Amino acid sequence: LSEDLVAAALNALLETGLEHVRDRAAFDVRLADVGKRLFAEAMQRLALAETILEKVAQIRPQLESPLMGWARANLDDVASQLHGLTPPGFLRETPGHALSHFPRYLDGIARRIERLLRDPSRDQARMLEIAPFTAPLESARATPTYRDPRWQALRWELEELRISLFAQELGTAMPVSAKRLAKRLGELGG
Repeated sequence: LSEDLVAAALNALLETGLEHVRDRAAFDVRLADVGKRLFAEAMQRLALAETILEKVAQIRPQLESPLMGWARANLDDVASQLHGLTPPGFLRETPGHALSHFPRYLDGIARRIERLLRDPSRDQARMLEIAPFTAPLESARATPTYRDPRWQALRWELEELRISLFAQELGTAMPVSAKRLAKRLGELGG
């Protein structure tokens, strides 16, 4: 975990500005700058990781149906979303701009679980709205094209659509709709 956090912090600090490194002096300046900022960046990521992992730990037990078979498909969909957000290495692999939204995404999951246990059919209807996007994204996840920024944009827009549908009171980070996602998916050939 600590290696993932430090690697992610380093990646974030090196994300931009390398195009200006053209000689040893520029490299040394950049190295010193990154060295000064690395600890603080890693600590910020650690605090965020603690919040995220705490929320995941609170959600996992809720994925069991209180009654055998009750809302099982809905809970399986939530489990799939949670796994997609937090696979092994997610703290290292997820860009900082996306990772910063994870607490809200996880709060959305928790609220969805509360509501779906009260009204699984309503949740099921909303689940059908996101189904056209989840399958192509899962298929793309197994291919190198998944790293394409357009696929990544679709991935985060889908998380925002889930917030919009299942926990609207949390607000979305950007305007989002099924129509927008369908257009983006069409551009990707999905």
